[in-house]
Amino acid sequence: MSERLRFEAPIVITLPRVMDGEEEALLEICKEPCPPIIHVRKPESGEGEVDRLLNRLKESGCDMSRLTIHYNEPLARKYGLGGVHLRGAELGKGAGAGLRKSLSTHLWGEVQQYAGRVDYLFISPLFDSISKPGYRSGLDPEETFSRLAHHDGRVVALGGISADTMMRVERLGFDGAAVLGAVWSVEGGRIDVRKSLKNYRVLCRKWRAAGGVLQFISDGNLAVAEQFLQGGGRWIQLRMKEAPEAEVLQRGEAMRVLCRRYGAVFIMNDNPEWAKTVGADGVHLGQKDRSPEEARQILGEGAIIGSTVNTFDQIAARSHGETDYFGLGPFRFTTTKKNLSAILGVEGYRSIAAQMRAEGIDLPVVAIGGIELEDVPQIRQNGIPGVALSGAIARSVDSRKTTASFLRALQIQRNDGNDRPEVSDNL
Repeated sequence: MSERLRFEAPIVITLPRVMDGEEEALLEICKEPCPPIIHVRKPESGEGEVDRLLNRLKESGCDMSRLTIHYNEPLARKYGLGGVHLRGAELGKGAGAGLRKSLSTHLWGEVQQYAGRVDYLFISPLFDSISKPGYRSGLDPEETFSRLAHHDGRVVALGGISADTMMRVERLGFDGAAVLGAVWSVEGGRIDVRKSLKNYRVLCRKWRAAGGVLQFISDGNLAVAEQFLQGGGRWIQLRMKEAPEAEVLQRGEAMRVLCRRYGAVFIMNDNPEWAKTVGADGVHLGQKDRSPEEARQILGEGAIIGSTVNTFDQIAARSHGETDYFGLGPFRFTTTKKNLSAILGVEGYRSIAAQMRAEGIDLPVVAIGGIELEDVPQIRQNGIPGVALSGAIARSVDSRKTTASFLRALQIQRNDGNDRPEVSDNL
């Protein structure tokens, strides 16, 4: 099986006909800090209308490389688009040469047939469609999990994807999520740009939070942070508890630049104002910090907000608000944090994960607190999908190799099915 290459943002699919306000909405979405690939799919509009839309986008300075058009390679080449969405029969004729290629499927046999011949494939519908009433889920979750654990090529979930289902898409093992009905807000026959942009930001932060299964809590050492990124890590939280504000902000700026270079998520610890100042992707809050709701007011809809928790009650209290993920711990005693909460251990994780399932709380959780490589299997087998590391990376002789080893351990658990998610009741 090839290395999993996860999309940084959900793929956005346009509405089926050209709409008033669409040009502005697409331009704004392309300006986001983590812009998506946008599929221009217009079966209800003529080629002339689509041509004019693309022309307006190009004249307005849109990054045309972000766009993929469905079934119209000439327009892709005319406007310098990044990709073309093809039919299977076109692949054998050499269609899409030099462009980003994608294809739609509905059966796992088709995924196997076309994997490796395109850059990614859609398979649908995973959930009941939002944009097509009556278009019902057609994928068995157990088969989906098993297939994705050993697939080649990049497979993207389509159909009924929303902010509430992003975690399930990630848990099943998809490389990406494609969204349509959950993005677009239409009022009076016109796309509402403000509401649609807000919808995209929420979807994007939920997708990114769901993918944060390996997080590095950095003390500000840029050299170690870069080794983590070189090893494949894609999530860094800056935590400099005792440092003065000026030093934290200076290091935060440098860490943000470093993370952008690698396409990684960058989170600041504790202080949403500092996170906003340095342009971080979000903030991680302790129980005594600002509330997630206050942080959301400061940082806006696109920011990822995490919460440190030690009990199920703390999870329940923040599960219906603005928290996007939880850092649950400590797993064992650790010297990197003062005022340590009660040690949870394996039994604590098992109990809390079971309570979350029983109450239908479906937010990402990472284990934290003295975690070593050999702990990964039992943590994941007991219902916790991710880990956050500090000393295991910072004190490693070779942080790059250590990071790669943790990523392999997390992937092996997924592929072996030893941490098979209990998806049947939730899909």
